[in-house]
Amino acid sequence: MKQEDQILFRAELELHNIQCFAGISRTSLKLGDISRGFSIAQDIKDNQILIEIAIVCENMNQTLEAAQLYQKAGLFEKAAGLFIQLKMFKQVNPLMKNIKSPKLLILLAKAKESEQAFQEAEQAFEQAEDWENVIR
Repeated sequence: MKQEDQILFRAELELHNIQCFAGISRTSLKLGDISRGFSIAQDIKDNQILIEIAIVCENMNQTLEAAQLYQKAGLFEKAAGLFIQLKMFKQVNPLMKNIKSPKLLILLAKAKESEQAFQEAEQAFEQAEDWENVIR
């Protein structure tokens, strides 16, 4: 077997294995074995497949797992929205620089304000360019 054929074979085999693990992950989640499905998904490096599995998690009301998978897949705004929904603001802080949606930033700022973390709320309002709330 030529070296080029071996490289192609390995690439096809790796793609096949990723698809198999993705299927096992999705099936485990749908059957209620959340820890197994999520654990398998954590090892997958294909962003599109991670997003698909995150959607399954979200549909199964496994919001924390969905948020973590969205974050790993690079959908930072989607992950931040779910973390805010869960009131897990410490997980949102590292994502702040990647969030561009003013609506999401204002939601985070109001949540920070309710926790009396006024400096963090002010920063989020500034990033959202909501000057009236910054001044307030």
